[in-house]
Amino acid sequence: MGTLPTGLRKTDHEEPQRTVTLNAYYIGKYPVTNAQYTQFMEDTGYYPPRFHTDPRFNAPDGPVVGVSWYDAREFLRYLNGLTGEAYRLPTEAEWEKAARGTDGREYPWGNEWDPSKTNSSESALKQTTPVDNYPEGVSPYGCYDMGGNVYEWCMDWFHPETYKYAPAQNPFGPAEGRRRTIRGGSWVPRGQFAARCANRAAYEPIEMVHNVGIRIAESAS
Repeated sequence: MGTLPTGLRKTDHEEPQRTVTLNAYYIGKYPVTNAQYTQFMEDTGYYPPRFHTDPRFNAPDGPVVGVSWYDAREFLRYLNGLTGEAYRLPTEAEWEKAARGTDGREYPWGNEWDPSKTNSSESALKQTTPVDNYPEGVSPYGCYDMGGNVYEWCMDWFHPETYKYAPAQNPFGPAEGRRRTIRGGSWVPRGQFAARCANRAAYEPIEMVHNVGIRIAESAS
C-alpha cells in the first residue's frame, strides 16, 4: 500500500509504502449507478444529487455523482434496511487492495499506463461513462472503474501523514478530521497520475462534486 519515495511533494501523503493485512471483506464490482440511486430517491423521497439534470452525468448505467459523503451514508442506510445486510463505505486500505491486488501494481490493470482502459482526462470525453464500459481495465479482483470515471468516497478521514502512523493490521484513518478520503481517479484532469492505485485525494464530506460517487463494501464476518 502506498508509494515508494519519489522526491515529489505530490506523493508525500502516499508514503511510506508498506504491507498491510486486512480482514476478509466484500466490495462492489461497480460504482453505484444512477438507476440504483434513483430507486433510493423514489422509495424515500430523498433529494436528487447535484447535476442530476445534466446529460453528461445522468445516464442510468453511469455512476451517480454529485452526492456528498453524508448522502452516501443515507443511501447505505436505505440499502441495509431493504436487504438486511450491513453495507458500508470501504476503508481506504480496502479500496486500495481491491484496486491493486497484492503485487503492488501501479494501475488496476498492471504497471503500464494505457488510456484505452479507463475513462480519464486523456479520453477527452468530458463526462462519465457506463460503469461496465472498460472490461480491459478491471482490477485483479474484477472490479471496474477503479482507475478512472469517478472517484469514490471512503469511510476514512483524510490526513497527509496517515501512513506514517497507521497500524499494519486493518489500518484506518484518524478519529476525526476535516476531509474524507476519495479514491479512484476520474474523467477530469490529472488523469494518469490520479488513476494510480496509490493516489489519495479528499473532499469535505458536505461536498457534492461532478466526479465523485459511491462504491459499497461489507465485512465478510
